[in-house]
Amino acid sequence: MTFLPIVERELRVRARRKSTYRFRLFAALGAILLVGFLLLAAEASSAPGSVGKWMFNVLAWVSFLYCLSDGARNTTDCLSEEKRSGTLGLLFLTDLRGYDVVLGKLMATSLNSFYGMLAIFPPLAIPLVIGGVTVGEFWRLVLVLLNTLFFSLTTGLVVSAASRDERRAWGSTVALLLIFAGVLPVMLGLAGWTGSFAGTFSPATAFLGLFDNEYSAAPGRYWEAVRNSNLLSWAFLAAASVILPRAWQDRPLRSARRSGRGFTPAARAVDTARVVEERRNLLDANPIVWLASRGRGWGVVLWVFVIAVAVIAISGWMFFPGSHGASIFLFFATVIPFLVLAMWVASEACHLFASARDSGALELLLCTPLTAKEIVRGNFLGLRRIFFRPIAALVIALATLMVAQIYFLTVAEEPGTSILFALGFGVLQLLLSVLDLFAVAHFGMWMGLSQKKPARAVTRTVLLVLVLPMAGLCCYVLWPFIGVAKNLMFINYAQEQLRRHFRAILTERYGLAEESDVVGGPPARSQKSQLPPVLNR
Repeated sequence: MTFLPIVERELRVRARRKSTYRFRLFAALGAILLVGFLLLAAEASSAPGSVGKWMFNVLAWVSFLYCLSDGARNTTDCLSEEKRSGTLGLLFLTDLRGYDVVLGKLMATSLNSFYGMLAIFPPLAIPLVIGGVTVGEFWRLVLVLLNTLFFSLTTGLVVSAASRDERRAWGSTVALLLIFAGVLPVMLGLAGWTGSFAGTFSPATAFLGLFDNEYSAAPGRYWEAVRNSNLLSWAFLAAASVILPRAWQDRPLRSARRSGRGFTPAARAVDTARVVEERRNLLDANPIVWLASRGRGWGVVLWVFVIAVAVIAISGWMFFPGSHGASIFLFFATVIPFLVLAMWVASEACHLFASARDSGALELLLCTPLTAKEIVRGNFLGLRRIFFRPIAALVIALATLMVAQIYFLTVAEEPGTSILFALGFGVLQLLLSVLDLFAVAHFGMWMGLSQKKPARAVTRTVLLVLVLPMAGLCCYVLWPFIGVAKNLMFINYAQEQLRRHFRAILTERYGLAEESDVVGGPPARSQKSQLPPVLNR
């Protein structure tokens, strides 16, 4: 038998795909454009001697975040998808072992990520020519990036091996990455244990220790972090190989857990009756909203997140009220939580139509008197029903803190400052953050309908609506207006695409939609008679 046959097959398949070569080309072009943009920005710098160091730091952070996220993006659902489709069990009917399948998926999913990382290496060497960066820093960064990409890939693999549901796999992977790469170093730093042994298992520790100032102070810390994070990655890979052969079978359905175990049976019965009555009233009022909000049991998590953000914002403002540091803190307390909420809304919006399409619910809805516009509108109302109250509470809390901060700056300390200008800027920032949520909700529904995989739809939504427009931050004076125009453009585009192509995309799987239906031309009337009876309405 061939050694690692799945690895050989997957590499042959990837070598025949045009997307593999296109990804290498686009990754290189993206790296070239990024370096060109940084060179243009560095030309206006007031300290020309620090241009090389500044460019290297920016490229290092971008590369580190890419390696940390892209590996998990490719591997998080690779094994759980095989479980849902039922093809994984066929592999274990042969002589294949768990490590054969895991290594095969690792090679298949890591190829594009590795090509993208290779495209970043030549731009990373440009600061060496400009000056301000040593050769040791460059090669230490290369080693950290390779190690971080391997860590991200294996984290996604071990979660995918133990999971079956796509969204649960994504949530677990993101949680692990945040714990090891973010929460662990921050908590150890706040506790004063920056030199502890536990911190060496984080790839962020190795990344922060590669620069000359930190490396010259503690070179052993850098190498220990590289070694331990690499050993943890190999442990994840071995765990995935052991878990997968034991976790691919379907499990019998378990009895539902009793909600509210600490409450009395009478209280549980009252709560259940209240929920059933509320759901029945919602079904009678709008069945689409009922369907869109069904099974969303994580509302408590959303409220916990909002309350935590509000408590942190209030605590930070009370720590230094009235100072300019509080203004900077409130700015980040507004931008970062709303960015997380926007990604959350994008994930929910993309999975609305994707899950309903896979289960056949969308085709059944088309058999009803409901129009495509009503179906889309109902799903949007379902999203609003889930997110409106927590987000409104967060907006009120942040707006109150902004007004208090403006009062301290303009009345108590700086009477000459224009309160109307400061208040207008704060309101505009909140408006832009709320519009981001509307944009990702509408565009996410369109991506979830048009893309075959929900994970790809979420990635494209976040990239197009949230990440790429950040290049407009260079025009910081006009950025709020550019952001508002951008969001309105995405909302209008998504609504138009959903209105024109809703039915055409749903009938593509039956081979009955012509190309004109997809690109926006008039529907082919000659095909109507060939539709199944349930869709021929």
